[in-house]
Amino acid sequence: MIKPVEKKAASKRAAITSRTARRWLNMLGFTWKDVKKGVFFDGHEREDVVEYRKQFLHTMEEMLLYIVEFNEDGTMKPKQYPEDCSVGGPQRRPIIMITHDESIFSANDGRHQAWISENGAFLRPKGKGKGIMVSDFLLPWSRLNLSSLPRELQNELEASGIPSEAAVLFEYGKEDGYWDGSKLLDQVLKKALPIAESLYPGYQFLFLFDNATSHSVYADDALRVPKMNKGEGGAQAILRDGWYRNGDTVISQQMFDLSEDPVTGTTNKIPKGIEKVLKERGLWPVEGLKLECPKPRCSDCSEMQNCKNCTKGTRCEGCKRPKVHSSKCTPRRSCDNCESRKQNCRCVQKQLCARCDTKRKEGCEGCESLPQKCTSESLSAFADHPLYFC
Repeated sequence: MIKPVEKKAASKRAAITSRTARRWLNMLGFTWKDVKKGVFFDGHEREDVVEYRKQFLHTMEEMLLYIVEFNEDGTMKPKQYPEDCSVGGPQRRPIIMITHDESIFSANDGRHQAWISENGAFLRPKGKGKGIMVSDFLLPWSRLNLSSLPRELQNELEASGIPSEAAVLFEYGKEDGYWDGSKLLDQVLKKALPIAESLYPGYQFLFLFDNATSHSVYADDALRVPKMNKGEGGAQAILRDGWYRNGDTVISQQMFDLSEDPVTGTTNKIPKGIEKVLKERGLWPVEGLKLECPKPRCSDCSEMQNCKNCTKGTRCEGCKRPKVHSSKCTPRRSCDNCESRKQNCRCVQKQLCARCDTKRKEGCEGCESLPQKCTSESLSAFADHPLYFC
């Protein structure tokens, strides 16, 4: 008697094959083809951008009389400058333009094909994964370096601490961080400017940068509201003195208060918050202002914010104290003080009721249909309002 063969239960769910995935991508309208650069619209023809470009070109036109012109071999073309302009002069000096640019080389550069829809385009992300970024400065005729000088003079300048190249090779990524305005400023002050002054002493320099968010850099004490808290003190910087007008009178405003420590007797600076700054200017409304607009919620979710069936979480006194590390903490191993802090923790975790827990997991169609949370960009139309402080 032949016994029927028993089918073994599958221990693991079978995955789809690559052939099935390719067939589905074709059915969805995607095609495997070479990745090519396409037209990218980034707002160059926006009205405010066009207006700013006109102002920039007008300023550059006014400076043409003072700008130095070069031949291809690096020699300066003879030029008659205005009477108030001379090399090393006390008034205006001839201007040498120095441009800046960056190039990024990442692991994704080797990929030349991708799945692309019929009318779609592939935009290769610049900052995805590890890579090398080259930041360099250019003169009108060459790269900014000391190679055009005699070798003896190059050695003398390098011995005095001036670098031979203005270029920087930066390996970016999660471990080494990313290129930002502070690193660019450091390159300008420690490399580009010393080299330019060594090549052309007595001249003035005009550095030109493209408008990138990574090039934005402010002083530590710059008057920037995003660096301020609503209340006094806390983790906010000590800003430089501000000012405002009261009619035709300009009034200086100190951005910190002085407080004496009763224990040590030392005087400390307590940074002012947005609320106090506006109150001193007479702009704080009676009903108050919120530091950030809350996310819009439907009436049902608004009632659930104060749900009586949920258990409110609390922090214990030990976790409220500032952390003091006994040694260096890593993601894999915490220091002894942090381990002791976890063991002695008596915090009460927030417990949601069944209704609130379901809402959080599944979301709310009523809230999703409401307008998005307002930001500083959406409030740009109110920039002229006296209470606009973003």
